Amino acid sequence: MTFATAVQPRSLRVFCLEDNPLIVFHLEHMIEDMGHVFVGALGSFSDLKDRWSALDLDCVLVDIDLADGRTGPDAAAWLTGKGVPSLFVTGQDSVAAEHVGKAVGIVPKPITPSAFKAAMALMTAALQAAQRRRPGLD
Repeated sequence: MTFATAVQPRSLRVFCLEDNPLIVFHLEHMIEDMGHVFVGALGSFSDLKDRWSALDLDCVLVDIDLADGRTGPDAAAWLTGKGVPSLFVTGQDSVAAEHVGKAVGIVPKPITPSAFKAAMALMTAALQAAQRRRPGLD
């Protein structure tokens, strides 16, 4: 038995920072189909900061361009500072690549199930690594 088969990852509480409701709807279904929990969405970085204290999440899917401008990279950096990993979900791969250190990875639009599954595996690995660095915390 390998380590990968011995450890079952728990369901993640996934939040979306995306201003297109159709994409949010699509992501919600993909998140839930993978066994994770969709915990909500907001369309701007400013809304995320305003409502931060009320949110209960493990990770965030972040678009590059939001309702308040090209604030996705700033949101990802802000989330990293709070210890919350993020993934860029964007059709602007080149812009996301300029900010690659701010997020765990990139899911290109249009979103395919295989790309999303691979990116969520990176997210799970990042969260597990962070947990190992903080022993005793759930």
